[in-house]
Amino acid sequence: MDKIKNKIEIFLALVLLAGLGVFGYFKVMAYLDVYQYNEDIQVSVIKAQEDISDLEGSVTEAKLVFQETNTAKSEEVAGVFPDGEDLNSLTRAFDEFAVENNFSNNPFFISSISYQESVDSEDSQYMVLPFSMKVESSEDNFYKFLEYIETSGSLDNQIRLMAIDNVSISLGGEDDVLSYSLELNAYFQK
Repeated sequence: MDKIKNKIEIFLALVLLAGLGVFGYFKVMAYLDVYQYNEDIQVSVIKAQEDISDLEGSVTEAKLVFQETNTAKSEEVAGVFPDGEDLNSLTRAFDEFAVENNFSNNPFFISSISYQESVDSEDSQYMVLPFSMKVESSEDNFYKFLEYIETSGSLDNQIRLMAIDNVSISLGGEDDVLSYSLELNAYFQK
C-alpha cells in the first residue's frame, strides 16, 4: 500500500508540477506580451511625438505662407479697392491711360475731371466716389476707355474698381474726334 500511496503522491506531485509549469509558462508569456506591449507603446509615443513635432513645423510653415499670401492678396485688393478716396492715384491712373493712348492719328485727351463728395453705398458696406470726366478721343480710344473701366476691379490688371453711370456723346467734331462726358463712380473701403 505504501508503494501505491507513494506512486499516487509522485503522480500527483508530477501533475501539480506540470500544472505549475503550464501555469508559469502562460504567466511568463502574458508578462512578455505586456512587456512587448509597453515597448510598442513607448515606440508609438516617440513616433507620435515626432509626428507632432513635424506637424507643428508644418503648421508654422503654413501660417507663414498664409500670412505672406494674405498680405499679398490684401495689397492687391487695396490696389483695386483702396482704404480711402486716394484721388491722386486715381487721377494718375487716368493720366497714364491718356499718355499710353494719345497719338496724333488716334487721340485721347481728358479735358477735365471733377470729383464730388463721397457717399455711403446703399448697403453702407463701402464708399462711393462719384466723379465726372470730359474727354475728346477717337472712336477706337473711346472703346478702349470703356473696356478700361469695364475691366476695373480685376486683381490681374490692378485697375481701381469703377463703374460708368452715364455717357453723353457729342458727334461732329473735327477729324472724327468724339467729345463725350462720363459720369462715373469709384469705390473704396470704409
